[in-house]
Amino acid sequence: MPGKTLLFLGSGHFHACTWKSGVLSAAQHFTDDTDGHEQFAAFLQTHRDPVYLLADFIEEDFRYETMPHLRGGDRTALLQRKFEQYYRNTPFRQAVLQRRQRDGRRDDEVLFSALTNPALILPWLEILQAHCMPIAGIYSVPGISAPLVKDIASAHLLLLSWEKHAGLRQTYFDDKRLYFSRLTPMGKGNSLSDLVDAEAARTQQYLKSLSLLPQTHALDVLVICHADDRRQLEAQLRSNPRIRYAYLDIHELGQRIGLKADHNDSDATPLFLHLLATKPPRNHYATTAHTHFFQLGQLRRGLFGLGATLATASLLWSAANIWEAGRLNTDSEALRMQASQFSQQAQQIAQSLPNTSSTAADMRTAALLLRKLDSFSPPPQKILAELSTTLDAYTHIRVDSLAWQLDAAFDTRTTDTTGTPLPVQTILLSGELEGLAGDYRGALNYLERFQQALTQRGHTVTALTLPLDVSPNGSITADAAQGGAKPARFSLQIAWKPKE
Repeated sequence: MPGKTLLFLGSGHFHACTWKSGVLSAAQHFTDDTDGHEQFAAFLQTHRDPVYLLADFIEEDFRYETMPHLRGGDRTALLQRKFEQYYRNTPFRQAVLQRRQRDGRRDDEVLFSALTNPALILPWLEILQAHCMPIAGIYSVPGISAPLVKDIASAHLLLLSWEKHAGLRQTYFDDKRLYFSRLTPMGKGNSLSDLVDAEAARTQQYLKSLSLLPQTHALDVLVICHADDRRQLEAQLRSNPRIRYAYLDIHELGQRIGLKADHNDSDATPLFLHLLATKPPRNHYATTAHTHFFQLGQLRRGLFGLGATLATASLLWSAANIWEAGRLNTDSEALRMQASQFSQQAQQIAQSLPNTSSTAADMRTAALLLRKLDSFSPPPQKILAELSTTLDAYTHIRVDSLAWQLDAAFDTRTTDTTGTPLPVQTILLSGELEGLAGDYRGALNYLERFQQALTQRGHTVTALTLPLDVSPNGSITADAAQGGAKPARFSLQIAWKPKE
């Protein structure tokens, strides 16, 4: 895990420490004078990790306000007007949306806060910026305290912590949402229990006056303290219907959040610094000018990560190509060996054949000519199959003879897929109409329907002879005089007319 430089700024106090892998180094203190500034600049020469500045002093203001629910530029303009109204003289300010109301217009509940005395922090920021330090953000103790109370079942909770170089910090949470916080310095001669007793009662009265604490509800006061101080606090503080006291052991709390340090007293400063290092929230008060070098570092790391990803992908792609090339080379070698075997077999076959005077070109021409001749003599299966199917439907027709032939004159309009003209196939069908002897009209109609059925299948049908000669030169009377039992014979020429 990358290291971090942690700075703590209190009223009249400033110190720095480093954090790496859960271990917090000893603090190095710097005075707010020329010597202290020079020492801090020298410290920065050897500590280039991202900087997290934790501020904890009295001059931090909180305002809880309800405002219309807006978006985009309208919301930005409204927040800017509020900043100019409340915190005109400081750049260290923020607005945090706490929740959106469920009833009415569903307005937003927003917590405005600011460090109202920028002179306390600007000298140290100028040194940081002069050394191009990557400032991740400027934070306050109340803003990073929320993880400590997320598992506390209380709708009205006052969290008390003591920072040795700041004082007693009181942070009020309304249903686990930060509402306000204030810092009370601890004067000389005052004990922690006396200060907790006085400030808890004062805060309880303040909440009652603002109607933030219902009359029937007690204020839950949670004190972060050392085991030695806890005994004194429990002896002096008594829970009552107005205030209920509870305690968080600072050593157990440190172990819970992973802080590897010994706690000799109730000073919660190392606790908050470790919490800031492990779970840093969104930047509170730093401006974009302050975080410029940190953002550049983030962008640089992102580009390095992208470059590493692309390099890894390129290596994988290259490895895949090398493997594929090896596989193809193996396949090519196998194909070359197979081709060599085929060539040897072809030579052996050629040597075993008798000598001939025909050249390879002549043999090729002969093969092509034979293939073309085959295409000029199509088999009769198609036309015979269609004729057989049609005859199955006309049971009175008895076939006496059937002859199939190819016409010498090609239909040049009909070609195959290569453009070669196809010959016309012709069938000469001779037969007799059984059961229709003497019924010439019925025989002619029956035969006419048979011809139409063949025509529908794409054939050209020509009647050569009919059971009754109906031509202009025929003699119906003569035929009738010969008797009524004459067989109804006929002959047809059926030509296959290929589709164009």
